[in-house]
Amino acid sequence: MRRVGLILLLGILAGCQTAEEYDAKINAEIDDRLNAYNGATMAEFQARTGMLPDDAYPIDGGRVFVFRTSPVFMTLPATNVTPAVTRSVHCQLLVQTVLADRRGMANSWKIVGTQRSGACRNLPV
Repeated sequence: MRRVGLILLLGILAGCQTAEEYDAKINAEIDDRLNAYNGATMAEFQARTGMLPDDAYPIDGGRVFVFRTSPVFMTLPATNVTPAVTRSVHCQLLVQTVLADRRGMANSWKIVGTQRSGACRNLPV
């Protein structure tokens, strides 16, 4: 009976996932969805996500478009020695593009890569 309980406990523990593993899985899924936009135009990206860039800056051979989400508020609970702390965090998404034609319109910029930082779990991608 003891052996059955041990085997059952080991089976349950094997199915558990650490917070780091969960975060890595979520980040990999977001990366996959963002990588699917490589080769698409900025016009297609904006139409599919509903996101509009907050800023853009030129780079060699292209342009980087900067997207920022609305802030997410996170609260760390109080302990016996520290008060509760609330802070706001937003997601910043950088979309690197190359110019596909000389018109300079949204459908002229082809996506070649992305980089993100902050609270990006709720990106509409």
